[in-house]
Amino acid sequence: MLKHCVLKGLLLTAFLGIMLVGSGFMVIGHRGEYFNNHMGIVEHTYQSYDHAINDGASMLEIDLERSSDGVLVISHDPTTERLSGIHRVISDTPWATLRQLPYGNGERMKSLQEVLLHYRDLPQVQFMIETRLVNNQMRMEDTLAQLVASLGLQRRVVYESFSDSSLLRMQQLQPGARTLLLLHPNTWLTSDYIAAHRWTTSYGVWWPQLSGAAVNEVHAAGQQVFPWPMDNETGNEVADEYALGTDGVITNWSSHYRESPDPSRSLTDMVFDVDQPTTVYAGLGSNASSLRTLPRDTTWPASREMTVHDIRWYEIGKNEWVRASDGVLTSKLMLSHTAAMNNRPDLFALFASPFISLFKHTANHQYSVLAYQSGHLLPYEVSGSKSDS
Repeated sequence: MLKHCVLKGLLLTAFLGIMLVGSGFMVIGHRGEYFNNHMGIVEHTYQSYDHAINDGASMLEIDLERSSDGVLVISHDPTTERLSGIHRVISDTPWATLRQLPYGNGERMKSLQEVLLHYRDLPQVQFMIETRLVNNQMRMEDTLAQLVASLGLQRRVVYESFSDSSLLRMQQLQPGARTLLLLHPNTWLTSDYIAAHRWTTSYGVWWPQLSGAAVNEVHAAGQQVFPWPMDNETGNEVADEYALGTDGVITNWSSHYRESPDPSRSLTDMVFDVDQPTTVYAGLGSNASSLRTLPRDTTWPASREMTVHDIRWYEIGKNEWVRASDGVLTSKLMLSHTAAMNNRPDLFALFASPFISLFKHTANHQYSVLAYQSGHLLPYEVSGSKSDS
């Protein structure tokens, strides 16, 4: 009883060890920021790329096709009809014809070289370039590696593909290249899948199929993971994507992430004292995974705090979380004072302010004080004849 009275009283000072931290969350503008081709924005144009950059995207996702004469053309589709209204099969059409095709916003189809040159002098802009097979053959990889090297952009490019063979070829052509392996819907990021693909830098996973457990396994393997969008992005999924522990997101709506909603805060020298059996989760939010149960009356180091959907959580392992209501958060230094109180019944606590907890020994008027300073709770001794009032 005394233990928890002291701990809960000293929680008045605990919040002072909490501070906001940056997330390192990377926003990747999928085909730029084209709002699913609404709002007058056309995908894969300077208009959409500029929108993404202005709304905080640090990487532009670019789809490639190859013209009949070997030019790397930016297009998601193998044909031109959806965006230009004119039907051409890109792989059967020369670049001189393709470059004349108009888009609805007044721009025209672009080559990869044009876009890379356009943004080369903006060092904050990186590029995620998606390769694909042309008529079931690897036809663009060598040209792509040569182009990126000629422009000196190797460090600003990530190669992305659904094709293992294409990404492995890019790693062969450019040793040390960063790669992102895309998973088709209904392909799950399992332990076996991760073990078989340790060669890739990262994964792109359809958001409904990404779990907290998979995120932790990917990170344990030294890799990264980025969910890719649902067709109906609303912005409501943003908090869950942060809370799950992903490394970023591939999105059609970079503006949803303009104001960083990362709610995590670091904790300094704090521990979580479990009051009742509590479940540990990998990640938080809609896609979290339950891992195990902690027994009551156990104590765990707590490194971060996060509130998701109005529920507060504490991190007690690498992206492993427990519900705050299942125990008490306190300072490591508080535990040593609590142990002393349990051994000395003549020692009791006076809470002088939210910033200082004063412990008084009645026999000789020695005071032991926990004071907040520079993010830590510090004990020191004070002598005197302070009255009991």
